[in-house]
Amino acid sequence: MRRSLVLAMGCALGALVAPNGALAQQAAPDSSAPEGDAGDAIIVTAQRRAEVVQDVPLAITALGGDALEEEGVRDITNLSDLAPSLSITNNGGTPQVFMRGIGSTNTNANGDAAVAVHIDGVYLARANSLNAQFYDLARVEVVRGPQGTLYGRNATAGAINIITNQPRFTFEGAAAVEYGNYNTLVTSGMVNAPVSDTIAVRAAFQTVRHDGYLRTAEAPGVTGNDRNDQDDVSARLQVLFEPTERLRITARGDFTHLGGAGTALNAYPLPTGDPYESTAKLNVSRNNRIFGGSLELNYDFDFATLTYLGGYRELQLDITSENLTPGNNRPNYINNRQKSSSHELRLAGDLARLDWVVGAYLFDEKNIDDVNIGLANGTFLTFVQNPIKANSFALFGQATYELTDALRLTAGLRYTEDEKSNRGGTFFTTPEGEVIRQTAVNRADADWTSTDWKVGLEYDIGPDSLVYAQVATAYKAGGYFDGPAPNTYDPEEIVAYEIGSKNTFLDGDLVFNLSAFYNDYSDLQVSAVETIAGEAAQVTRNAGTATIYGVELETHLRVVENGGFSFVGSWLHARYDDFVLEQGDPFVNNPGNANVQRCYTADYSQPAPRRADFSGCALARTPEWSFTTGYTHSFDLSNGAAIEAQVQTRFESGKDLEFHGFASNYQDSFTKTDLSLTYVAPEAWRLQVYVRNLEDEAVKTVSNSNAQTGDSSIGTADYAPPRQYGVRLSATF
Repeated sequence: MRRSLVLAMGCALGALVAPNGALAQQAAPDSSAPEGDAGDAIIVTAQRRAEVVQDVPLAITALGGDALEEEGVRDITNLSDLAPSLSITNNGGTPQVFMRGIGSTNTNANGDAAVAVHIDGVYLARANSLNAQFYDLARVEVVRGPQGTLYGRNATAGAINIITNQPRFTFEGAAAVEYGNYNTLVTSGMVNAPVSDTIAVRAAFQTVRHDGYLRTAEAPGVTGNDRNDQDDVSARLQVLFEPTERLRITARGDFTHLGGAGTALNAYPLPTGDPYESTAKLNVSRNNRIFGGSLELNYDFDFATLTYLGGYRELQLDITSENLTPGNNRPNYINNRQKSSSHELRLAGDLARLDWVVGAYLFDEKNIDDVNIGLANGTFLTFVQNPIKANSFALFGQATYELTDALRLTAGLRYTEDEKSNRGGTFFTTPEGEVIRQTAVNRADADWTSTDWKVGLEYDIGPDSLVYAQVATAYKAGGYFDGPAPNTYDPEEIVAYEIGSKNTFLDGDLVFNLSAFYNDYSDLQVSAVETIAGEAAQVTRNAGTATIYGVELETHLRVVENGGFSFVGSWLHARYDDFVLEQGDPFVNNPGNANVQRCYTADYSQPAPRRADFSGCALARTPEWSFTTGYTHSFDLSNGAAIEAQVQTRFESGKDLEFHGFASNYQDSFTKTDLSLTYVAPEAWRLQVYVRNLEDEAVKTVSNSNAQTGDSSIGTADYAPPRQYGVRLSATF
């Protein structure tokens, strides 16, 4: 029935977009909306319509494409320094996004993220593909707080919208090359060309290569290759077709290859005492391929704009990693094929005092997963899932009504259905792939429904000052984990309260945005470890309740004509109110952890399995204080050129990197300073020299104790890149 509904809507769209050249064009509230700015304000589409960011009653950070290039943002992890309450790290090559204390560490094919990431409106379901899109961008929108009524799937913590530069009817191009330490070489380019009066084409590419930050030590028996390198190639092609003033059609396609050894973890205690040196014994590699495409149609009816957006994503993972369990050093093999498609149809318009949008959304995903974990005895623990399926359907609507010239009311509603299933098994196999024995049948079938809503008020207290208050709900679908039934977990739900103010003072010289929020989570999904088929394996459990509240500030102050300060920061309180593992886990049930530092309570006078209570523990990766502050100054030269100087410092207070509270998985407070100096020539070229992580601080971003041993003092960790420096030359024409 759902498929029939979407098909019928698609047929209606085809009938409605008949060419009519006599009618006027209306700006579409989607990724084809204006890319430029209004004064110094970026135009965003976070509410499915084009608005100046300072007029949007949401906690949103908008970053323009030029600023992203100047900041050296080449992948999604670099966004952490630029928006409040945002933490993005790599866990063995897979990005994990946390916003306002909420994220997901389950990045397997059966896990869902709590922060919805979109590229030109298309939902990116798998975290493995998030790093492939950061070039030739118009902007990135970081929308904090639940987006349960407007966005495709599972946006309980927020959304990140990546908007690429769209084709235009002008000829233009750009090219850039960067070289730095670790033999870093980055190249990028773009060409935009009108083919005719109705067709324009835009092509862009990026290559990123550098040697490994994680070096292999020179020691007997240490023969593995360096890790944490990159050898990546990405390309994107877009075609715009505007046969009439009313109709706009954009077709997009992209491809990315991720090679090299890729990101890998190091063991702790550190083998040599150096966080950037390992005692690897194996050569690891990745050969990952990402394909994507979308078709977007916008048709103007005067009273409203009809939009259809269809997307397709395919991810092929071929990864060889190393099992760092002491005494093991066996290879792990991951072979994964993931395909997803999505369809969204929406109608948006304005009638006098009413702005509104209604729509329908359909998502289908099918994965085949083959994971082989090397064991010390020479065999493999093999998880085969074929197929893993996920389907989601939603109807949604949201409207804003002007009660007076200064007071507006917003209300939204979304109904969602989710279905998930899994077929597979857990086996012990030989190195040749022969089955020794099957230990478990992995099978799951589950479905959930949810109705989410939002109500908000906003008031203009002046021509350039806005206050707002809202309450909203959102949900993230439940799921399952490998192993015999019962192996499902419930949806994660949130009720979120937020108040905020957006202000522009001193004739635009001062921007001051402040927001405060209180989030009440129930059935929060948390990755834990349990014994499946005699081996420690990741599962997902519902953590009862959690409370998160905090304050965020974004401000920019121009102190002189060519210079100004910026500050983004947050104070965050995130605790589990009720989180109990009735059967404990390998760490709780290991008596060796009875006297170590930890946040949970357990009765170690009783035999295992023993109940563990994590109530009151801090959520992972939630520093109480975090902020980024900087100063930028431009010096005009007599020849019409300029020199731009920038200094920027990031501070984070200490934080737990997982929920047990072990001292071995704690990152102390740190600062990270970036410097850049750019010569801006009048002939449309730029030369930049930069230093990032001036302190050369080894910041631990991921840390997990070894679940196979249950020993909290040993495990694996990943560190942010060491000091980087280099030079970048770019030009436009």
